[in-house]
Amino acid sequence: MTPDELREVIELHGKWLRSEKDGSWANLSRADLSGANLSRANLSRARLSRADLSWAHLSGADLSWADLSRANLSGANLSWANLSGAKNLLSQQGYMQEYFEHDRRGFIVYKTFNSQYQAPASWRIEPGAIIEEVCNPDRCTACGSGVNVATLEWVKRNGGDGDIWKCRIAWKDAPGIVVPYMTDGKIRAERVELIGIVEGVAK
Repeated sequence: MTPDELREVIELHGKWLRSEKDGSWANLSRADLSGANLSRANLSRARLSRADLSWAHLSGADLSWADLSRANLSGANLSWANLSGAKNLLSQQGYMQEYFEHDRRGFIVYKTFNSQYQAPASWRIEPGAIIEEVCNPDRCTACGSGVNVATLEWVKRNGGDGDIWKCRIAWKDAPGIVVPYMTDGKIRAERVELIGIVEGVAK
């Protein structure tokens, strides 16, 4: 979609929102909007399911009640965007409850060390240790700073040949969890406790 075509869609959608008879509802499902400048655009109630919004500029955009199911938001700038009532955005709490087991002390997560990135020298890699890192809160960033952990299945697929560690994010540290919108099993947190190496896990 060209910038002029997109501008026309947004203009007609604005008229539709104002109930003007020559307006039309914006159906941008599956549209390639990667890198598009949608700053301050009014896309309230628009359909953006499966749209490619990677690296799109959405700062200040009105996405209230828009359908964002399976939209690619990787690298998108959502600062000051209105997401009130947006449909089908991945819920952090819902994702954690569905994909991660928990015990009375917190969520159980898994991690390997030094398979993709070198662990900070300050981390003690031993049972009972607490590892911490400032966490990038941007949910449009798939892999950012923080303690990156994942489901056991993700680590088995992507963790290389190193040991798999069972870890815990304590309930009191749950506010520091970031679940990227486009996650395939990996999340990040500010503070993680190492429990021990998982024995007998075939990769």
